[in-house]
Amino acid sequence: MTNNLSEYALCLDPDARQGVSHAWCMTCGMRSQEAEDGPAVKHWCLGHAEETGHKRFRAVATTFLMVGPAPGRTTRR
Repeated sequence: MTNNLSEYALCLDPDARQGVSHAWCMTCGMRSQEAEDGPAVKHWCLGHAEETGHKRFRAVATTFLMVGPAPGRTTRR
């Protein structure tokens, strides 16, 4: 591993889905499906709360990253 991290940059992975999120009910452990649409996860939480009375959720948003050459660098060493 190099000590010169300025040779690299962290960026969004163009080949991966972006903005994937899901939520867990903290009361019963049920989990929403993953969705690229944030409002779909919020809608699941609201629907689950209405059906069960459960009110605590854990939401997770995932972003996929990749490391590439820093600006001005074209090849990896």
